[in-house]
Amino acid sequence: MTYCIGINVNEGMIFASDSRTNAGLNDVNTYSKMFNYAVGDRNLVIVTSGNLATSQAVFSSIKKDLESNSPERSLNTCNTIEEVANYVGSLTVKHSSPHGINEEALQLGSSYIVGGQIKDQKSEILLVYPQGNYIRPSDTKPYLIIGEINYGKPILDRVLKPEISLGDAARCALISMDSTIKSDLRVGPPIDFVVYKKGLINPIYQNKFELEDQVYSSITKSWSESIIRAFESFPRFDWENK
Repeated sequence: MTYCIGINVNEGMIFASDSRTNAGLNDVNTYSKMFNYAVGDRNLVIVTSGNLATSQAVFSSIKKDLESNSPERSLNTCNTIEEVANYVGSLTVKHSSPHGINEEALQLGSSYIVGGQIKDQKSEILLVYPQGNYIRPSDTKPYLIIGEINYGKPILDRVLKPEISLGDAARCALISMDSTIKSDLRVGPPIDFVVYKKGLINPIYQNKFELEDQVYSSITKSWSESIIRAFESFPRFDWENK
């Protein structure tokens, strides 16, 4: 399993994904679940959760179409983020359900967060389901998450607003990822992390965090210490003083 985050605030976008694909007692494997593409008039990021074979096949098809001289569709021919989501949706259905969608085929499917900016259009993030359809985030909660979403969601709900600074949104994403890693062995480093500022094609920050990375550890350690201090400052029950 995995945990992936896409955030779209007024100042820009943030994407994060873990890399763990297996977490047996004696066998831990990793594989990058992020595909980012910043060329010409567009920056595009795709992160995925679900069946690894399907997502690998989808990413392989995307790369093959980009390398083709005359592809039927590619990330370069899509004119909007919606078209990118439709393109990714069609690929995941093609690779997971070649004989039609059914319950068994959906177990082989993958979900994706697709986001970015094309030309001077507004930046967007979309969640693409294994069935190939997609949704947008709500206006009040400018983020999408897929995979093991239970542990990292509370901090996103409390902190993220469209007007939050890009730096605070980035720190929130790392804390959300750390909360999930601490509570679920199926999610683990390295963490692919990329930040785009609104209106710029190339990322302003990109990293692959290990847990001991100085930036990552300083943020998550400060968060943990702050939680403990806040907890210790709570009012006491009346019966505690008896």
